[in-house]
Amino acid sequence: MTRSQLRRVAIAFALVLGAANVYFYNYAAFLALNHPGSDIRFNLYGDPQIEGDAKLKREPTTGKYDLLVNDYYLQHIYASTIAAFRPQYVVTMGDMFSSQRTNKEEYYKRIDRFKWISHQVDANMAPISGSHAYLYLAGNHDIGYGGETRAYQVNRYTNNFGPLNHDWMVDFHNASQSSNGLHQFAIINAMHLDKTRDEQFRNATWQFLQQLATQRSQHPEIPLALFLHIPLNKPAGICTTHPKTNYTDGFVKYQDYLSPATSAYILHCLAPTLVFNGHDHDGCLSAHKIRRTASHPVALGDSGNTLQISDDLCRMNFTEIDTYQAEVEAFGEATLSAVAGSDLTSTADNLVAEVTVRSAMGAYGGVTGIFDISRDDSSAGSHMRALGRGFTLRTEHGYRYQYREVRLGDHLIIRILLVANILGAIAVPAALLF
Repeated sequence: MTRSQLRRVAIAFALVLGAANVYFYNYAAFLALNHPGSDIRFNLYGDPQIEGDAKLKREPTTGKYDLLVNDYYLQHIYASTIAAFRPQYVVTMGDMFSSQRTNKEEYYKRIDRFKWISHQVDANMAPISGSHAYLYLAGNHDIGYGGETRAYQVNRYTNNFGPLNHDWMVDFHNASQSSNGLHQFAIINAMHLDKTRDEQFRNATWQFLQQLATQRSQHPEIPLALFLHIPLNKPAGICTTHPKTNYTDGFVKYQDYLSPATSAYILHCLAPTLVFNGHDHDGCLSAHKIRRTASHPVALGDSGNTLQISDDLCRMNFTEIDTYQAEVEAFGEATLSAVAGSDLTSTADNLVAEVTVRSAMGAYGGVTGIFDISRDDSSAGSHMRALGRGFTLRTEHGYRYQYREVRLGDHLIIRILLVANILGAIAVPAALLF
């Protein structure tokens, strides 16, 4: 190859590499160009699970490099999608870290790394200003499943990420004297909804749940969006994950879905319009159809007594739900059914959309979920329609909802691009000077 040919190849390589860098680093901005506007937007990030000291012990040679690349990749996902879509809320759907058992020193190292990854601070740990709020869900790798949670895990979580349970209201019309235009949102601690070894944690969660149920019964006209780490129960085949729960001494050791009884309580008593969760790294779109019934008597053993589940369920505490678990599950089977995302084209009456946000990790495509809400005063009826890896939903409450999955690509892309940039930085100048 002649000197002039070598220079042409070097220039062509530099141009292609430059174009690849521009495209990759601005990919989210390109996607946002044709994204519709909305009144409120949430950026949702599923299970980043950043690793640390354990990986370095397992892989002393390559572990440090892997952590560095993964941190930069996740930081690019957060920073680029926040800049491109300009959300009001940035929500990490739980499992910020890869283990709930890290010691204090390692935990706070990961806190600092996560703040940088999630675009809260710059490389010098100086706060980055922004108009969006950061919200978090407690996952099993943050505080553990119900059978293993310890007080120190809950305390350090709440000190750094905020309360396990809370709700807030958004007023779209500044309608201070009316519920018209109000929308409710709630974060629920899914780790302590089912059987929990330390009952104080389950008590606190169910007290919040029952307060929410009371509010919902008083103002059913206000729509509700729920956020909780573990998905609701559904039959096998709807998502890639199958229903599975393991127990130790009667307490939850592992859980793919919430129990059927807890799921029935949430769907019937909270009556949410949408439910968002994480946990299942593959992600899933589904919906729950609710058949309202005036009465559903269930026999209580051989006593001859009956329980009017439809009337009594929302007044039950978790002890009563545990006691009548089989009866509550029977009620759920009789009144609830789930459909997969591919079937999400129907009228939206008595339909609850559920989104399991796919993991933001590179192995799952570096996903960000974009959730938009807008007021919709048109006369169009309630309707739900699948839309690629998302959906659009119009409801009788006068809102239009849209969910879209944005994938930035496999983590191998950034590794290849990094190697190409290093080679280019060395080879291109050498070829041009040859």
